Amino acid sequence: MSLSPSDQLLRTLAAVPVSSPVLDLGCGAGDHTEALLRLGFPVHACDPRPGAVQDTQAVVRDLVDEETAETCVQQLSLQGLDELEATFDWVIADRTEALVDSPADLATLLNKSQNLLAPGGWVYLTVPATMDDTVPATMDDPNSASHDDTVTRFAPADLDTEALDISLVESQSPSRVEENGEVRVHALYRRVKRSTPE
Repeated sequence: MSLSPSDQLLRTLAAVPVSSPVLDLGCGAGDHTEALLRLGFPVHACDPRPGAVQDTQAVVRDLVDEETAETCVQQLSLQGLDELEATFDWVIADRTEALVDSPADLATLLNKSQNLLAPGGWVYLTVPATMDDTVPATMDDPNSASHDDTVTRFAPADLDTEALDISLVESQSPSRVEENGEVRVHALYRRVKRSTPE
């Protein structure tokens, strides 16, 4: 399913130098990859689903040569992110459902993202939202007619750095956002060097 690129993401990146390398995690049909390439960012994209990788490569081929399309879009699982040898100024994880099945997976995604970030780098994250902010991460009813797949839904508190036990720093408190007809939880994290106690 193709979605419009996130207005919130594009606004967030509006002041970012276009020379900043970006990793699009869970690239899906390539909507963000295409938008970021058109803006001039050097983009690497990955997704664990072969169909998503093929869709994104097809989109990218219209903007770059065949060889670049093959190398900048890869099929990688959450564990496979360790294979990436580049560092990025931004990791975009706007569609995490293909990579995240649980709060533990989300913590793994953020820890692996931190390892891929240059110092001072950022993680832009959205995950499916619970219906109620007071309800912790839950799985959708697989028999529900409202969703094609069973996904884990999160409350804003689930994305708190202490709840996830991650080293990234929250740059913006996790909050609910509505975009493309769905409610998601959005968070922005930064890789900073923590001062060590003396």
